[in-house]
Parts: sequence; C-alpha cells; structure tokens
Amino acid sequence: MRDLQGGRPPLSADERQRPAQAEGRREGGKLLSRPSAGTGNAPAARPRQKTGRDDASKTRLADAIAALYASADRRLSPIGGILLAVSGGPDSLALLIAASAWKRSAGQAAPEIRVATVDHRLRPESAAEAAFVAELASRCGLPHETLVWPGWDGAGNLSASAREARYELLVSHARRHDLGLVLTGHHHDDDVETHLIRRENGADLFGRAGMRPLRWLGPDVLLGRPFLDLPREMLATVVAAEGIAPVDDPSNRDPAYDRARIRLALGEDAKLRAKAARDLARCKEARRRGEGALAGLLADLETTGRLRCDGGGAVVLDHTALSDISDRCAGHLLSRAIVAVSGRAEPPSRAQIRDLLGWLRAAAIGADRSGNEGARGTRSLGGALVAIEGREIVLMREFGRTGIPALPLALAEPLRRGFAPEMAAPVLSDGRAVVDAGSWTGFAGARIVALGSLGLGGRRIRCLPVVVDGAGRPRAAAHAARARLAPGIAPLPLRFLTRRRLWRDLFDEEA
Repeated sequence: MRDLQGGRPPLSADERQRPAQAEGRREGGKLLSRPSAGTGNAPAARPRQKTGRDDASKTRLADAIAALYASADRRLSPIGGILLAVSGGPDSLALLIAASAWKRSAGQAAPEIRVATVDHRLRPESAAEAAFVAELASRCGLPHETLVWPGWDGAGNLSASAREARYELLVSHARRHDLGLVLTGHHHDDDVETHLIRRENGADLFGRAGMRPLRWLGPDVLLGRPFLDLPREMLATVVAAEGIAPVDDPSNRDPAYDRARIRLALGEDAKLRAKAARDLARCKEARRRGEGALAGLLADLETTGRLRCDGGGAVVLDHTALSDISDRCAGHLLSRAIVAVSGRAEPPSRAQIRDLLGWLRAAAIGADRSGNEGARGTRSLGGALVAIEGREIVLMREFGRTGIPALPLALAEPLRRGFAPEMAAPVLSDGRAVVDAGSWTGFAGARIVALGSLGLGGRRIRCLPVVVDGAGRPRAAAHAARARLAPGIAPLPLRFLTRRRLWRDLFDEEA
C-alpha cells in the first residue's frame, strides 16, 4: 500500500512525545510490527511480493465500500462523511487499507473519511495499539482520534457494556464531525458466528438472519458493514500483503466467550461451518422476503389511508388493518409501531405481542358484529399505550407512573449538523423526536420535559415536549401543548421520527 510504504515524514509534536513502545518495528520505512506493551518484541510481518490476486482482493474490498456508501447515501442524505472504526486487528486494518485505496481512486468525488479507535482500557496494551492505528491512519492521510471508555461500572455483562459504549463513543464522534456512516470490518465469518450465537439464545427467524449491511445507530447515523459477503481470509490476505502485523487480542481465542468458543468449533469442523453458512443464507432470504412483504403492507396501508402517523407522534390504524393479514405479519406491524411511538430500542416479547393482537382482533370482530362506533379499551405495552377509539387503533407514547425523564439541554448531544439543517441545535428527545434547542441552550438549567410533568394534558398530548427554564417555567412547547399553557409560550420546532422508526431497517422508507 503506497501510503504505508513511503519514507517517514517529519515527526509531529504528538509523535515526538509518543512512547517508543508505541512505534512498532520498521524496515525500509514500512511499519512491520504492531506496538508491544512492555517488551516491544512483537513479531514482525515480513513483506512479501504482491501478486495480482492481492491487488484483486484489495480492489474487491474497496468496491464493497463504494457500493455500501452509495446505498447509505440514498437512505440518509446528506450523509456527510465516513468514520472508520479501526481497532488494529486484521479485519479493521483491511477496512483502513481498502478505504484508503478507494479514497485515492475516487479523488475529489470521495467523501471525508476519518478514523477512530476505541480504547476500552481492558488490556495494558490498548493505548499502544491505538497509537499504532493512529500511525497507520496518518500514513494514509486520514485523521485519527482515540476514543477512551471511562470503564465498566460493574453492572451487567462486561462484553455487552463494552460493545454498547463502543458504539456510543463512535456515534458521538461521528456527530461532532458530521459523518453519517460508521464502517466496521465485520465479515462473513463473523456473520456465521452471530447466527449461531443467536440461535443458541433462542432468537426468532429474523434474529437468526444475522447482521445487516446497513442499520441505524441513530436518526442521523448509519452503521455499515461492507464486508459481510467476504471471508475472513480475504481480509487477512490484504493486510499481510502490506507487510503489517495486526493487533492480536487473546480474548478472541478464549473459549470462555461465546463467540470465541463458536469460532474455534467452526474452525475445527468444516461440515459444521458449511451447514451454518447455508442456514444463515436461508434465514437471510426468509428475512428479506418477510420484510419485503411487511414493506408492501405498510405502503398499502398508507396509500389506502388505513395507517397514518399523526402530528403528535402517534400511529393510527383503521380497525380493519389487522383483519386480513397473517398473525406473523400483524405481529411485526404492531411490534414496529410500539417501538416507533415509544422511542425505545427493543420491542416487546413475541408472547406479549400475540396477546395484544388477540385482544385487538377480538375487539375488531365485536365492532363489526355490533356496528358499535364507540368501542373503547386501552392496554399498556413497551412504553406505549394501545387504545381502541371507535373504529381506530391508536398507538401513542405512554406517560407512565413515573413520567418521562427530563432532558437537561446542557447535557443533550447535538445531532449531525447536516441532518436537520433547518434547526440551530437539533437534539434527540425521548428517542422519538428531533427538537431544536438552539434558542434555549443559553438558559441556565433549561431542560425538555413532557407536558404531563407539569400536570397537564390528556393521554394524546401529555407526552409532548416542553422546554422549561431552571425555575420550571415553560418557555416553548409543541403546537398542541401550547394551548394548555399560559399565553406567550414560544413554538418549539420539532420533527417526530415516528414514520422513520416504523420503517426502520426496511430501507424502502421515503422519509
């Protein structure tokens, strides 16, 4: 890789201050070994003569990045730039190498590309490994930053907490630099492992379909995995051809971790590996067909007026919307609608959805038989209220017994500036609405609360956002909430994400 093989440029001030152990071994200007904590004796990867196959593999990886970027740009426009998540392992280094090659070939048409390494501080070598990645990124002409996790608080599962923190740090960094696409080096072998892990954990068919090439990390940031169709071996070959020794994390071989245990089993059993790959492919095809049918259903319901997202963030269904579709499809529709209106990330359980669907269908049958236009009934599920109002089913945010937590504007993270250019300071409120906090961030103690926190509003509007100052005085509110407040309350610019969340990951959404 030309960027990693040239003569060493003058040292920057940061480089002059970097510990020697973070440099790694060099030969002829090429960085051969990863940094070693303590001894500095990590084995070097000897560069070999490149072959046409090596160049073809790197081109294939670069083409995969270009194709995924084009797909992401159609779904989130303007997308801004790209953030590469690079740990220093072989997969993420292949991502760095291929992205650098793509950027060179695309020239002025290439988007901004930045690199970030998350230092979880779980191993003594982590700081040196991050410095190693920073050096490689610099030689590619790409800005790099190390994002440090303050550490595990001891609650829950360490691996899950580290993964959640990693994505939070990456999203925050992407937002600061207006980067709408975060890329990781996950490949086909990772996807097979994920399939087996989820199968062991009792996931449904959609869950067993593994990773998605694109999924939302937030309303303004996508996660992309361009290499899901490519084998681990191809990525490792591209890195080896550059003469780079990647970071070696021993936890990747520790059978105490589910993924490492499954990886070892797959490596020892070719028949198991082939069968798991076939099963994963079948699950992906089933998910593709199922979500295609669901997208078609949503489009039909919207076109015929039997589903709409109202101005207060609710989903409104005609009582006939669930009557002529399968239980599976109706269940997925309800699950998505609950997630859309509640702002939560996880849907209710399948058993809870089945129970809700039975109740709604029984009520619809009763309404059809009696012709009763005034049927009523309400259930609470997953942070949402599901109400039967005459011949409509209304799914709305539930205020709950303890209310909706306030969002202090001093702590609210601004979304990407390119995501809502009409807003001065867009922030995500309650996971379901983008609110312009620009006019109110200067008020000491200003925060976003729900109208119900002020003791006001019926169930359809009590969850609407209101900006209050440090003394709790309302300053701005959503349109429908202003009528319940004193005169002179300013309008609060906001955009509900209900429809976007309803269509989430179907990737046929128009909004």
